[in-house]
Amino acid sequence: MKTFRSSLLVCLLAVCLTVLLCFGCQKPDASQANSSSANAPTKVEETAVTFLAVGDIMLSRGVAMAIDRANDPLMPFKRLAPLFKSTDFNFGNLESPVSGNDRINGHNLTFNAHTKDLVGLTEYNFKVLNLANNHAFDQHLAGSQFTQKILAERGITYLGVGDSLEQAWQPKVFTINNLRIGFIGASYASFNDGGVTRNDYVARIEDHEYLKKAIEQLKSQSDFIIVTMHAGTEYQPSADPRRALDRAQIDFAHAAVDYGADLVIGAHPHWIQNLEQYNGKYIFYSLGNFIFDMRDPIANQGLVLKITLKGQRTTNPSSSATGPGAGFATHIEQIECIPVMIENNSTPRLATEAEAERILKRVGLPQKVIGNAGQAK
Repeated sequence: MKTFRSSLLVCLLAVCLTVLLCFGCQKPDASQANSSSANAPTKVEETAVTFLAVGDIMLSRGVAMAIDRANDPLMPFKRLAPLFKSTDFNFGNLESPVSGNDRINGHNLTFNAHTKDLVGLTEYNFKVLNLANNHAFDQHLAGSQFTQKILAERGITYLGVGDSLEQAWQPKVFTINNLRIGFIGASYASFNDGGVTRNDYVARIEDHEYLKKAIEQLKSQSDFIIVTMHAGTEYQPSADPRRALDRAQIDFAHAAVDYGADLVIGAHPHWIQNLEQYNGKYIFYSLGNFIFDMRDPIANQGLVLKITLKGQRTTNPSSSATGPGAGFATHIEQIECIPVMIENNSTPRLATEAEAERILKRVGLPQKVIGNAGQAK
């Protein structure tokens, strides 16, 4: 009888121990899990990107001749090498197509860059180039397609052209330092005929519905949106709504901001033009020339923007809207306006202090633009 009781007691103790162990191994309920996540530390992650935006880059005609005389395709870029190397990447408008046939020399208003002369773009960290401009078809459709192909092979993102209008308007996202920068490019013209003839291969600034769709797409794919336009009246110091070409230029820039662009940068007039603050965003109507071969003294002045973006995001396990997969809330930390002078029909250099002061005063530009919403000095 004692043996039986002892055995029963042992069995009961074993059952109790099993129940306690099972209870201890149970997962916490949903409220406990949520409470644990809510108490997890919130982490704030920050990032920054600095890049240059430059005006028209033309590697044909007189520039190609200067390169050949120097026997150095890096020559047009070399005097600004330290500036190029000070950034995470660089951006500009490539005004000369590359046909792939280096026996063709650019002349008058028909451009063709030689393949070997592209090395400066890769050497000096140009990662994004707009191709939507009035010289995009100087070497016909085949030349445009070859330009796209060779840039892609060299790791350069291009904008504004494609095998259809849908492709030409396809926005591009360039990611660096975890910051996603969206780019859209468009031109006032598809050919160098004043904007008269259209085609299905170059994004045009009058197509606001395409612009709106592209920006809407970028809102979920990028942290900051830049729209670049090749537009306006040549050899004018400002965008003037009384001129038809300028009215289209202004309407496009305003529409880009209204649809959600964070910054608009222009080229084409060959002169630096005015800065506008519109609905808390900046519009630089024209940066002028950057690498070009023109005799006009003002066309030999250009503006380089050194842009710093700051991004911040919060990592919180209790929120599905934040974390490493979410985007950065991004703003302009600073834009430095850097005037340059083009020499030898090809090569930009930093303007002297006196030259820079005259250039900025002529177009009413500040030395620095800080943040959004009207902070300039």
